[in-house]
Amino acid sequence: MINCMRLPTCGFLLITLAAAPQARAGTGDFNGDGYGDLAIAAPREDVAGALDAGMVHVMYGRNASGLNPIDSQQWTQNSPGIADTCESGDLFGGSPMGVGDFNGDGYDDLAISARWDSVDGVEDAGTFHVLYGSAVGITSIGSRQFTQLTPGVKGDPTVRGLFGSGLRSGDYNGDGIDDLAITGGGPVNSISGAPGVHIFFGTSAGLSANGSQVWTQDSPGILDQWEPGDDFAASLASGDFNHDGFDDLALGSIFEDVGAVVDAGMVQVLYGSDDGLSSLDQVWTQNSPGLVDSAEAGDWFGSFLAAGDYNGDGFDDLAIGVPREDFGAVNNCGAVHVLYGSAELLKSTGSQLWHQDIAGIVDEVDDGEAFGASLEAGDFNNDGRDDLAIGVLETINGSSDAGAVHIILGSATRLTAAGSQFWHQDSAGILEAAEHGDGFGIGLASGDFDADGKDDLAIAARTETMFGQSAAGGVHILYGASNGLTASGDQFWSQQDLGGNVQGQDSFGFSLGRGR
Repeated sequence: MINCMRLPTCGFLLITLAAAPQARAGTGDFNGDGYGDLAIAAPREDVAGALDAGMVHVMYGRNASGLNPIDSQQWTQNSPGIADTCESGDLFGGSPMGVGDFNGDGYDDLAISARWDSVDGVEDAGTFHVLYGSAVGITSIGSRQFTQLTPGVKGDPTVRGLFGSGLRSGDYNGDGIDDLAITGGGPVNSISGAPGVHIFFGTSAGLSANGSQVWTQDSPGILDQWEPGDDFAASLASGDFNHDGFDDLALGSIFEDVGAVVDAGMVQVLYGSDDGLSSLDQVWTQNSPGLVDSAEAGDWFGSFLAAGDYNGDGFDDLAIGVPREDFGAVNNCGAVHVLYGSAELLKSTGSQLWHQDIAGIVDEVDDGEAFGASLEAGDFNNDGRDDLAIGVLETINGSSDAGAVHIILGSATRLTAAGSQFWHQDSAGILEAAEHGDGFGIGLASGDFDADGKDDLAIAARTETMFGQSAAGGVHILYGASNGLTASGDQFWSQQDLGGNVQGQDSFGFSLGRGR
């Protein structure tokens, strides 16, 4: 088991004006000034005596120097205008946050989960909030809380239902306003008891549960069927894989059995349409024809997903993390599959398998390093093709689980090892130093924070010791350059820099706001 991929008692983490430049997709532009912004969660922050209530910080890109702590914000469930109140163990921000323009006003908005929140006396039923962007940034004006008691939401609050466990934006009906996929919650199928993936649609008035969709593995037309323990939709990624103008949704079921192979993992892709997601469905496993390798027990294929156009052909592609893949006698060293998009949907033709023994990739496979333990797409060199950032629980200079990030660059054909990069906290020019258990890279988010046309990368070291406080957490920012990322201008942020208190176990950086 890869322990650093869990929050204690919290379950598996599916671990961006006038004449202004336009911010790129990714972490969001909450104030519409053309500079990317960044939401950073500290889900175990204590608030007003409530232990592990959680807090989310929002930093803003201000100028050519990138992110700046000036006017940064701190949001909790005690913030004025936010529904609900802080309670111990809510872990506000303890699940992947969703970023998208849910009301089509040109300002990105932020969805934040409190999946361990109690709802109407039902313990750990789960909830999430949507805070809207404006000319002054994120504001509580018009903010809304959603639970399974909200009119239009299917299912009922259930003990440990954890509604809001995963959040991912995408324009699934092609109307130009972002929608939101939500995982977790009580069963939506009374016959099988299957939990579902909810799709809430964006409107000019904001995100709405009216007319929402819900999908399970028992939905008509969906391949496979629900079984207890599959962990359906434990990971999510949105992309337009067939370039038809509708975003599609990839869902990882990491504990899915493949035939008799236990917990091998599976990825399903539901394709968008005028009506939202449709039953046009693909199923991928490591046994799918054309994929290198084969399904093995405990691989967890689909644990992490990242959609991007890695060959610049206009069709989004899909990277799939397999963090517990073995190679020979090397256990849990990890691997990443990449499927390429086409007019005929995602295809195995030309698919790739990446690991640390691939020629041109720095380092080599080692036990327990979980290559693919996080994934993020971004065009770091502004060549019109997305590149792929891959997190790994690397041992650095004798410090186990210090963590590292590989950058594999896009090309006119496919991702290529040529020019690949390898970053860690002992890399030249990087602030801080590699230490045991820092977890550098097990949390990634891309955005153009300095609006120079090149994506930048936020890299969480969420178990970093800060000022003597263990697992307080920190976040690095590496900026894009002509050859990929550069250490020049590297930034390192802690809660102290953003007006908060550095405390042990806060896990600052545990979740970063991400769009598609």
